[in-house]
Amino acid sequence: MNPVHVSQRVIRLFFLPALLGAQCASSLAQPLPIDVLHWWTSAGERLAVEQLHTQLLLNGVRWKDVAIPGGGGMAAVKVLKSRVLMGDPPDTAQLIGATLKDWDDVGLVMPLTAVASRQQWAQTVFPTVLNLITYKGVVIAAPLGIHRINTLLYNRHVFVRLGLLPPTNWEEFAVVAQKLSGQGIKPLAWSDEAWQIATVFEAVLLGEVGPKRYRELIVNRKSSAWLSPDIDKALERLRWLRTISGEVPRERPWTESAREITSETAAMFIMGDWAKGELMAWGASPERDFGCVAVPGTRQMHLYSVDTLAMLRNARKRTATQEKLAEVVTTAQSQLAYNRIKGSVPARNDIDPASLDPCARDSWTAFAARDAALVPSLAHRMAADEATKDAVAQVLWRFLINPQMQVNEAKRRLALAVRSP
Repeated sequence: MNPVHVSQRVIRLFFLPALLGAQCASSLAQPLPIDVLHWWTSAGERLAVEQLHTQLLLNGVRWKDVAIPGGGGMAAVKVLKSRVLMGDPPDTAQLIGATLKDWDDVGLVMPLTAVASRQQWAQTVFPTVLNLITYKGVVIAAPLGIHRINTLLYNRHVFVRLGLLPPTNWEEFAVVAQKLSGQGIKPLAWSDEAWQIATVFEAVLLGEVGPKRYRELIVNRKSSAWLSPDIDKALERLRWLRTISGEVPRERPWTESAREITSETAAMFIMGDWAKGELMAWGASPERDFGCVAVPGTRQMHLYSVDTLAMLRNARKRTATQEKLAEVVTTAQSQLAYNRIKGSVPARNDIDPASLDPCARDSWTAFAARDAALVPSLAHRMAADEATKDAVAQVLWRFLINPQMQVNEAKRRLALAVRSP
Protein backbone atom coordinates (compact mmCIF):
# COMPACT_ATOMS: atom_id res chain seq x y z
CA MET A 1 0.00 0.00 0.00
CA ASN A 2 1.16 3.48 -0.83
CA PRO A 3 2.71 5.04 2.34
CA VAL A 4 1.01 8.33 1.53
CA HIS A 5 -2.42 6.63 1.53
CA VAL A 6 -1.60 4.87 4.81
CA SER A 7 -0.61 8.13 6.48
CA GLN A 8 -3.78 9.85 5.20
CA ARG A 9 -5.91 6.99 6.59
CA VAL A 10 -4.18 7.26 9.97
CA ILE A 11 -4.71 11.01 10.04
CA ARG A 12 -8.41 10.56 9.24
CA LEU A 13 -8.88 7.86 11.87
CA PHE A 14 -6.99 9.85 14.46
CA PHE A 15 -8.83 13.12 13.89
CA LEU A 16 -12.27 11.71 12.94
CA PRO A 17 -13.72 11.72 16.48
CA ALA A 18 -12.58 15.30 17.00
CA LEU A 19 -13.97 16.36 13.63
CA LEU A 20 -17.32 14.68 14.31
CA GLY A 21 -17.46 16.30 17.73
CA ALA A 22 -16.84 19.71 16.23
CA GLN A 23 -19.53 19.15 13.61
CA CYS A 24 -22.02 18.04 16.25
CA ALA A 25 -21.26 21.07 18.37
CA SER A 26 -21.64 23.27 15.29
CA SER A 27 -25.01 21.71 14.44
CA LEU A 28 -26.21 22.17 18.00
CA ALA A 29 -25.29 25.83 17.80
CA GLN A 30 -27.38 26.33 14.65
CA PRO A 31 -30.84 27.89 15.16
CA LEU A 32 -33.54 25.22 15.11
CA PRO A 33 -35.92 25.58 12.12
CA ILE A 34 -39.66 26.00 12.53
CA ASP A 35 -41.78 26.12 9.38
CA VAL A 36 -44.49 28.78 9.64
CA LEU A 37 -47.44 28.80 7.24
CA HIS A 38 -49.04 32.24 6.82
CA TRP A 39 -50.47 34.71 4.31
CA TRP A 40 -48.38 37.81 5.08
CA THR A 41 -47.06 38.41 1.57
CA SER A 42 -47.46 42.13 0.82
CA ALA A 43 -44.47 44.47 1.07
CA GLY A 44 -45.36 45.74 4.55
CA GLU A 45 -46.27 42.28 5.81
CA ARG A 46 -42.99 40.78 4.62
CA LEU A 47 -41.02 43.51 6.39
CA ALA A 48 -42.98 42.83 9.59
CA VAL A 49 -42.25 39.10 9.34
CA GLU A 50 -38.54 39.88 8.95
CA GLN A 51 -38.68 41.54 12.36
CA LEU A 52 -39.93 38.27 13.84
CA HIS A 53 -37.14 36.41 11.99
CA THR A 54 -34.57 38.66 13.66
CA GLN A 55 -36.02 38.35 17.16
CA LEU A 56 -36.23 34.56 16.88
CA LEU A 57 -32.70 34.11 15.54
CA LEU A 58 -31.39 35.99 18.57
CA ASN A 59 -33.12 33.34 20.66
CA GLY A 60 -31.97 30.25 18.77
CA VAL A 61 -35.02 29.68 16.53
CA ARG A 62 -35.07 29.95 12.73
CA TRP A 63 -38.35 30.95 11.08
CA LYS A 64 -38.70 28.80 7.94
CA ASP A 65 -41.09 30.80 5.78
CA VAL A 66 -44.10 29.12 4.15
CA ALA A 67 -45.88 32.19 2.77
CA ILE A 68 -49.03 31.61 0.71
CA PRO A 69 -50.25 34.62 -1.34
CA GLY A 70 -53.94 35.41 -1.51
CA GLY A 71 -56.11 38.16 -0.05
CA GLY A 72 -57.88 37.31 3.19
CA GLY A 73 -55.94 34.04 3.69
CA MET A 74 -58.29 31.78 1.72
CA ALA A 75 -55.44 30.17 -0.23
CA ALA A 76 -53.38 29.64 2.93
CA VAL A 77 -56.28 27.85 4.63
CA LYS A 78 -56.59 25.53 1.62
CA VAL A 79 -52.86 24.73 1.73
CA LEU A 80 -53.07 24.02 5.45
CA LYS A 81 -55.98 21.63 4.95
CA SER A 82 -54.06 19.88 2.17
CA ARG A 83 -50.96 19.44 4.33
CA VAL A 84 -53.00 18.10 7.23
CA LEU A 85 -54.72 15.57 4.96
CA MET A 86 -51.29 14.46 3.70
CA GLY A 87 -50.13 13.96 7.29
CA ASP A 88 -47.61 16.80 7.16
CA PRO A 89 -48.92 19.79 9.15
CA PRO A 90 -46.52 22.74 9.48
CA ASP A 91 -44.96 23.38 12.87
CA THR A 92 -46.76 26.72 13.14
CA ALA A 93 -49.65 28.29 11.26
CA GLN A 94 -51.42 31.61 11.14
CA LEU A 95 -54.76 30.54 12.58
CA ILE A 96 -57.04 33.28 13.83
CA GLY A 97 -60.34 33.78 15.62
CA ALA A 98 -63.03 31.14 15.36
CA THR A 99 -60.91 28.88 13.12
CA LEU A 100 -58.54 28.32 16.04
CA LYS A 101 -61.23 26.39 17.90
CA ASP A 102 -62.14 24.36 14.82
CA TRP A 103 -58.57 23.11 14.45
CA ASP A 104 -58.25 22.49 18.17
CA ASP A 105 -61.38 20.34 18.09
CA VAL A 106 -59.66 17.94 15.68
CA GLY A 107 -56.66 17.64 18.01
CA LEU A 108 -54.17 19.52 15.84
CA VAL A 109 -53.34 22.48 18.08
CA MET A 110 -50.66 22.28 20.77
CA PRO A 111 -51.55 23.84 24.16
CA LEU A 112 -49.59 26.92 25.23
CA THR A 113 -50.94 27.31 28.77
CA ALA A 114 -47.49 26.67 30.28
CA VAL A 115 -45.97 29.39 28.09
CA ALA A 116 -48.77 31.79 29.00
CA SER A 117 -48.14 31.11 32.69
CA ARG A 118 -44.37 31.61 32.45
CA GLN A 119 -44.80 34.82 30.43
CA GLN A 120 -47.63 36.11 32.65
CA TRP A 121 -50.02 36.68 29.77
CA ALA A 122 -52.90 37.03 32.23
CA GLN A 123 -51.29 40.28 33.42
CA THR A 124 -49.77 41.60 30.18
CA VAL A 125 -52.15 40.59 27.38
CA PHE A 126 -55.44 42.41 26.84
CA PRO A 127 -58.30 40.35 28.37
CA THR A 128 -60.25 40.38 25.08
CA VAL A 129 -57.25 38.91 23.27
CA LEU A 130 -56.54 36.34 25.99
CA ASN A 131 -60.17 35.23 25.88
CA LEU A 132 -59.92 34.88 22.10
CA ILE A 133 -56.96 32.49 22.31
CA THR A 134 -58.32 30.46 25.23
CA TYR A 135 -60.56 27.46 24.54
CA LYS A 136 -61.95 25.07 27.12
CA GLY A 137 -59.63 26.61 29.70
CA VAL A 138 -56.51 26.06 27.55
CA VAL A 139 -54.43 28.72 25.78
CA ILE A 140 -54.08 27.59 22.16
CA ALA A 141 -52.26 30.40 20.29
CA ALA A 142 -49.66 33.14 20.63
CA PRO A 143 -51.01 36.67 19.99
CA LEU A 144 -48.97 38.98 17.76
CA GLY A 145 -51.00 42.15 17.27
CA ILE A 146 -54.40 43.78 16.97
CA HIS A 147 -55.74 45.26 13.73
CA ARG A 148 -58.48 47.88 13.61
CA ILE A 149 -60.84 47.04 10.75
CA ASN A 150 -62.96 50.21 10.92
CA THR A 151 -60.11 52.36 9.60
CA LEU A 152 -60.49 55.12 7.02
CA LEU A 153 -57.15 56.10 5.48
CA TYR A 154 -56.86 59.41 3.65
CA ASN A 155 -54.19 61.29 1.72
CA ARG A 156 -53.08 64.29 3.82
CA HIS A 157 -51.72 66.23 0.85
CA VAL A 158 -55.01 66.06 -1.06
CA PHE A 159 -57.06 67.04 1.97
CA VAL A 160 -54.80 70.00 2.82
CA ARG A 161 -54.69 71.20 -0.78
CA LEU A 162 -58.50 71.20 -1.01
CA GLY A 163 -59.06 72.50 2.51
CA LEU A 164 -60.84 69.33 3.64
CA LEU A 165 -61.10 67.66 7.03
CA PRO A 166 -61.41 63.88 7.45
CA PRO A 167 -65.13 63.07 7.79
CA THR A 168 -66.56 61.95 11.13
CA ASN A 169 -70.06 61.14 9.86
CA TRP A 170 -71.64 60.16 6.54
CA GLU A 171 -73.03 63.63 5.89
CA GLU A 172 -69.50 65.07 6.04
CA PHE A 173 -68.26 62.13 3.96
CA ALA A 174 -70.77 62.96 1.20
CA VAL A 175 -69.65 66.61 1.11
CA VAL A 176 -65.98 65.61 0.98
CA ALA A 177 -66.70 63.05 -1.76
CA GLN A 178 -68.48 65.66 -3.86
CA LYS A 179 -65.59 68.13 -3.59
CA LEU A 180 -63.05 65.44 -4.46
CA SER A 181 -65.06 64.33 -7.50
CA GLY A 182 -65.27 67.95 -8.61
CA GLN A 183 -61.46 68.04 -8.68
CA GLY A 184 -61.22 64.81 -10.68
CA ILE A 185 -60.06 62.74 -7.71
CA LYS A 186 -61.73 59.45 -6.90
CA PRO A 187 -63.23 59.82 -3.40
CA LEU A 188 -62.83 56.18 -2.38
CA ALA A 189 -60.55 53.38 -3.55
CA TRP A 190 -62.59 50.23 -4.13
CA SER A 191 -62.34 46.54 -5.01
CA ASP A 192 -65.09 44.04 -5.78
CA GLU A 193 -63.30 41.14 -4.11
CA ALA A 194 -65.86 39.51 -1.81
CA TRP A 195 -63.74 39.69 1.36
CA GLN A 196 -63.01 43.39 0.77
CA ILE A 197 -66.69 44.14 0.29
CA ALA A 198 -67.42 42.33 3.56
CA THR A 199 -64.69 44.37 5.27
CA VAL A 200 -66.31 47.64 4.23
CA PHE A 201 -69.80 46.42 5.05
CA GLU A 202 -69.09 45.35 8.62
CA ALA A 203 -67.52 48.74 9.38
CA VAL A 204 -70.53 50.52 7.86
CA LEU A 205 -72.93 48.21 9.70
CA LEU A 206 -71.24 48.92 13.03
CA GLY A 207 -71.64 52.65 12.51
CA GLU A 208 -75.28 52.35 11.48
CA VAL A 209 -76.57 49.98 14.18
CA GLY A 210 -74.07 50.40 17.04
CA PRO A 211 -72.07 47.76 18.96
CA LYS A 212 -75.00 46.16 20.80
CA ARG A 213 -76.97 45.45 17.63
CA TYR A 214 -73.78 44.48 15.81
CA ARG A 215 -73.14 41.73 18.37
CA GLU A 216 -76.72 40.51 18.00
CA LEU A 217 -76.31 40.33 14.23
CA ILE A 218 -72.71 39.14 13.91
CA VAL A 219 -71.68 37.48 17.17
CA ASN A 220 -74.97 35.92 18.28
CA ARG A 221 -76.04 35.47 14.64
CA LYS A 222 -79.71 36.07 15.32
CA SER A 223 -81.29 35.50 11.91
CA SER A 224 -84.48 37.45 12.57
CA ALA A 225 -82.45 40.54 13.48
CA TRP A 226 -81.21 40.75 9.88
CA LEU A 227 -84.75 41.37 8.66
CA SER A 228 -85.11 44.61 10.65
CA PRO A 229 -85.45 48.00 8.88
CA ASP A 230 -82.16 49.35 10.31
CA ILE A 231 -80.21 46.95 8.07
CA ASP A 232 -81.59 48.75 5.00
CA LYS A 233 -79.48 51.83 5.61
CA ALA A 234 -76.24 49.83 5.91
CA LEU A 235 -76.91 47.99 2.63
CA GLU A 236 -77.90 51.17 0.83
CA ARG A 237 -74.78 52.89 2.19
CA LEU A 238 -72.65 50.04 0.86
CA ARG A 239 -74.13 50.46 -2.63
CA TRP A 240 -73.59 54.21 -2.50
CA LEU A 241 -69.93 53.80 -1.53
CA ARG A 242 -69.41 51.53 -4.51
CA THR A 243 -70.98 54.03 -6.91
CA ILE A 244 -68.75 56.93 -5.84
CA SER A 245 -65.57 55.02 -6.66
CA GLY A 246 -65.57 56.84 -10.00
CA GLU A 247 -65.02 53.84 -12.25
CA VAL A 248 -66.50 50.48 -13.14
CA PRO A 249 -65.55 48.44 -10.07
CA ARG A 250 -63.52 45.25 -10.51
CA GLU A 251 -61.90 42.65 -8.34
CA ARG A 252 -58.32 43.55 -7.47
CA PRO A 253 -55.86 43.07 -4.59
CA TRP A 254 -56.14 45.53 -1.72
CA THR A 255 -52.56 46.60 -2.39
CA GLU A 256 -53.66 48.11 -5.73
CA SER A 257 -56.23 50.22 -3.91
CA ALA A 258 -53.59 51.32 -1.41
CA ARG A 259 -51.40 52.42 -4.34
CA GLU A 260 -54.15 54.83 -5.40
CA ILE A 261 -53.80 56.64 -2.07
CA THR A 262 -50.07 57.24 -2.54
CA SER A 263 -50.51 58.29 -6.20
CA GLU A 264 -53.41 60.62 -5.28
CA THR A 265 -55.65 58.82 -7.77
CA ALA A 266 -58.00 58.24 -4.84
CA ALA A 267 -58.23 60.18 -1.61
CA MET A 268 -59.72 57.68 0.86
CA PHE A 269 -59.68 53.94 1.51
CA ILE A 270 -61.68 51.82 3.98
CA MET A 271 -59.48 48.90 4.99
CA GLY A 272 -57.92 47.30 8.05
CA ASP A 273 -54.84 49.15 9.27
CA TRP A 274 -52.52 46.64 7.61
CA ALA A 275 -52.93 49.06 4.69
CA LYS A 276 -51.06 51.59 6.82
CA GLY A 277 -48.16 49.17 7.03
CA GLU A 278 -48.16 48.87 3.24
CA LEU A 279 -48.09 52.63 2.73
CA MET A 280 -45.15 52.90 5.13
CA ALA A 281 -43.31 50.11 3.31
CA TRP A 282 -43.53 52.28 0.18
CA GLY A 283 -41.97 55.22 2.02
CA ALA A 284 -45.09 57.12 3.10
CA SER A 285 -45.39 58.52 6.62
CA PRO A 286 -48.53 58.59 8.82
CA GLU A 287 -47.40 61.96 10.18
CA ARG A 288 -46.64 63.55 6.79
CA ASP A 289 -48.39 61.78 3.91
CA PHE A 290 -51.51 60.02 5.12
CA GLY A 291 -53.78 59.86 8.14
CA CYS A 292 -56.13 57.35 9.76
CA VAL A 293 -59.49 57.98 11.36
CA ALA A 294 -62.34 55.69 12.35
CA VAL A 295 -64.95 54.96 9.70
CA PRO A 296 -67.79 57.51 10.06
CA GLY A 297 -70.03 56.72 13.02
CA THR A 298 -67.53 54.39 14.73
CA ARG A 299 -65.20 56.84 16.52
CA GLN A 300 -65.46 55.24 19.98
CA MET A 301 -65.60 51.69 18.64
CA HIS A 302 -62.90 49.16 17.76
CA LEU A 303 -63.77 46.51 15.20
CA TYR A 304 -60.86 44.16 15.66
CA SER A 305 -58.94 41.29 14.13
CA VAL A 306 -56.06 39.70 16.02
CA ASP A 307 -52.99 38.11 14.42
CA THR A 308 -52.22 34.81 16.16
CA LEU A 309 -49.92 31.86 15.58
CA ALA A 310 -50.90 28.32 16.57
CA MET A 311 -48.33 25.60 17.26
CA LEU A 312 -49.42 22.39 15.52
CA ARG A 313 -48.85 18.77 16.45
CA ASN A 314 -46.90 16.75 13.89
CA ALA A 315 -44.39 13.93 13.56
CA ARG A 316 -41.40 16.23 14.02
CA LYS A 317 -42.15 16.72 17.73
CA ARG A 318 -40.52 20.11 18.13
CA THR A 319 -42.48 21.08 21.22
CA ALA A 320 -39.67 22.91 23.02
CA THR A 321 -38.80 24.99 19.95
CA GLN A 322 -42.46 25.76 19.26
CA GLU A 323 -42.86 26.97 22.84
CA LYS A 324 -39.73 29.10 22.46
CA LEU A 325 -41.24 30.71 19.35
CA ALA A 326 -44.43 31.50 21.26
CA GLU A 327 -42.41 33.05 24.09
CA VAL A 328 -40.29 35.23 21.83
CA VAL A 329 -43.04 36.65 19.58
CA THR A 330 -45.10 37.75 22.58
CA THR A 331 -42.37 39.77 24.31
CA ALA A 332 -42.80 43.55 24.36
CA GLN A 333 -39.70 43.97 22.19
CA SER A 334 -40.94 41.60 19.48
CA GLN A 335 -44.46 43.00 19.54
CA LEU A 336 -43.29 46.58 19.08
CA ALA A 337 -40.88 45.63 16.29
CA TYR A 338 -43.53 43.62 14.43
CA ASN A 339 -46.54 45.90 14.87
CA ARG A 340 -44.76 49.15 14.03
CA ILE A 341 -44.25 47.77 10.55
CA LYS A 342 -47.34 45.59 10.17
CA GLY A 343 -49.71 48.51 10.85
CA SER A 344 -51.33 46.84 13.85
CA VAL A 345 -50.76 47.44 17.57
CA PRO A 346 -49.31 45.19 20.29
CA ALA A 347 -51.65 42.75 22.01
CA ARG A 348 -50.03 43.74 25.30
CA ASN A 349 -51.56 46.23 27.74
CA ASP A 350 -48.22 47.46 29.11
CA ILE A 351 -47.10 49.39 26.00
CA ASP A 352 -46.38 53.13 26.21
CA PRO A 353 -48.76 54.64 23.61
CA ALA A 354 -46.41 57.60 23.21
CA SER A 355 -44.02 55.23 21.41
CA LEU A 356 -46.61 54.58 18.66
CA ASP A 357 -47.37 56.58 15.51
CA PRO A 358 -50.62 58.64 15.46
CA CYS A 359 -52.68 55.92 13.74
CA ALA A 360 -51.45 53.17 16.05
CA ARG A 361 -51.81 55.36 19.13
CA ASP A 362 -55.46 55.99 18.35
CA SER A 363 -56.11 52.29 17.74
CA TRP A 364 -54.29 51.07 20.88
CA THR A 365 -55.91 53.74 23.06
CA ALA A 366 -59.38 52.90 21.73
CA PHE A 367 -58.80 49.21 22.45
CA ALA A 368 -57.40 49.89 25.92
CA ALA A 369 -60.15 52.29 27.04
CA ARG A 370 -62.19 51.08 30.02
CA ASP A 371 -65.46 51.81 28.28
CA ALA A 372 -64.24 50.60 24.88
CA ALA A 373 -66.82 49.13 22.51
CA LEU A 374 -64.78 46.17 21.24
CA VAL A 375 -66.46 44.07 18.55
CA PRO A 376 -64.98 41.16 16.55
CA SER A 377 -64.70 41.19 12.77
CA LEU A 378 -66.79 38.73 10.77
CA ALA A 379 -64.84 39.26 7.53
CA HIS A 380 -61.59 38.35 9.29
CA ARG A 381 -62.68 35.22 11.18
CA MET A 382 -63.02 36.73 14.64
CA ALA A 383 -66.79 36.33 15.02
CA ALA A 384 -67.67 33.26 12.99
CA ASP A 385 -66.38 30.13 11.31
CA GLU A 386 -65.01 29.99 7.78
CA ALA A 387 -68.27 28.80 6.22
CA THR A 388 -70.36 31.61 7.73
CA LYS A 389 -67.79 34.26 6.80
CA ASP A 390 -67.72 33.06 3.19
CA ALA A 391 -71.52 32.80 2.95
CA VAL A 392 -72.05 36.38 4.17
CA ALA A 393 -69.32 37.72 1.86
CA GLN A 394 -70.90 36.00 -1.15
CA VAL A 395 -74.33 37.48 -0.41
CA LEU A 396 -72.85 40.98 -0.18
CA TRP A 397 -70.86 40.46 -3.38
CA ARG A 398 -73.96 39.35 -5.29
CA PHE A 399 -75.94 42.27 -3.88
CA LEU A 400 -73.39 44.74 -5.26
CA ILE A 401 -72.77 43.23 -8.67
CA ASN A 402 -76.49 42.72 -9.30
CA PRO A 403 -78.29 46.10 -9.11
CA GLN A 404 -81.60 44.26 -9.60
CA MET A 405 -81.35 42.55 -6.20
CA GLN A 406 -83.62 44.32 -3.76
CA VAL A 407 -82.52 45.23 -0.24
CA ASN A 408 -85.17 42.96 1.28
CA GLU A 409 -83.86 40.02 -0.75
CA ALA A 410 -80.30 40.73 0.40
CA LYS A 411 -81.50 40.84 4.02
CA ARG A 412 -83.29 37.51 3.60
CA ARG A 413 -80.15 35.91 2.18
CA LEU A 414 -77.99 37.37 4.96
CA ALA A 415 -80.39 35.96 7.56
CA LEU A 416 -79.87 32.53 6.01
CA ALA A 417 -76.12 32.98 5.62
CA VAL A 418 -75.45 33.68 9.30
CA ARG A 419 -76.93 30.26 10.07
CA SER A 420 -74.40 28.48 7.82
CA PRO A 421 -72.73 25.58 9.64
